[in-house]
Amino acid sequence: MDEAHIDDQDTDLNRWDKYRVRIEEGFIQQKWILQQDSVKIFLSHCGMGSLLESIYLVKTIVCMPFNMEQFANAITIVSLGIGKSLFTPPSAWQSFIDPYNFVQYTFKSESVTDNVMTLWMNETYENAANLMSLEMKYAGGTKRAVQEIEFFVELKGDLDRFTPFQNTLPFYQRNMLDLLFIYIVLPGIILLFMIYRCCKGSTKQKRD
Repeated sequence: MDEAHIDDQDTDLNRWDKYRVRIEEGFIQQKWILQQDSVKIFLSHCGMGSLLESIYLVKTIVCMPFNMEQFANAITIVSLGIGKSLFTPPSAWQSFIDPYNFVQYTFKSESVTDNVMTLWMNETYENAANLMSLEMKYAGGTKRAVQEIEFFVELKGDLDRFTPFQNTLPFYQRNMLDLLFIYIVLPGIILLFMIYRCCKGSTKQKRD
């Protein structure tokens, strides 16, 4: 009796998994899937095309990057507040020593669950995704892109006016060396001078 009941439960679970989980081989209509209202969260490798489609269709994102620019994309998604990432950025020092070694990161199954539950029906993330989607939809689309291309063609290669502001600054300002001097080097020199004077005064008193 009990064994028959267990078999029935297994059959029900298998039937449920058939509709709950579906594994496809080869090409799938990702855009069509993301268009479905039943899809709330998108687990993405963070390729730029996939991210743009999911943001346009107002889906929050769980990032699982694999290589190259996907890691930077994942960091951007988190900073924009439209998703969570299974990839935790290394320290600034680690990034400096080995900037392309992110592929060795690991995560636990609990991290996937936690990130999904954080995003699930979360208005903060949904509102952020909706705002980004609206910005994309009202950017002008293909027509605007053609206008921009024609505009740059008319400029005949003269793009000086589009130089980023930071690139117009002198070297010391671009690297904030002036602030470094004022707030760190100069106070350090003053402190060392005061220590030197104190030590010199103490030595003189001992001699007297």
